[in-house]
Amino acid sequence: MTAVHRIQVLEREAGNILKTLGYGMVIVNDSRCFRYVTFNLTACREREEGTIEVVMVKLKISLHTIISLDEAAIFCRDEIRCMQKLFDHMPPEVKHPRFEVWISIPSKTFQSFEFTRNGLQEILSPDEKAGQQGSAT
Repeated sequence: MTAVHRIQVLEREAGNILKTLGYGMVIVNDSRCFRYVTFNLTACREREEGTIEVVMVKLKISLHTIISLDEAAIFCRDEIRCMQKLFDHMPPEVKHPRFEVWISIPSKTFQSFEFTRNGLQEILSPDEKAGQQGSAT
């Protein structure tokens, strides 16, 4: 399987997970560019209070499970650096989408991390509940 085909398969799988989590609109980003980081998917859903929640997902592939936040930070160092530039240009009070990286691992699942102003934090697997804070190791 070529790298391009593998990413297309992952985009479909991730899109299906997002749809099962209630995201009504899942867009595969054709331009592959969001000013600083190339995100693969953008998804939206309406919250109970009537606001719109937006999540942008970057997909990556690892040959093994990521075992610590330090390892994840090394694996995602370019994205972290670029996201920090974005956060530096964005006033803290500005509401922005949630930015996540989903790492495809050999067990045919994803490990998920959220980009925050403070770096990377691990979240629960997207097939469990995307966007919920999980344990950081």
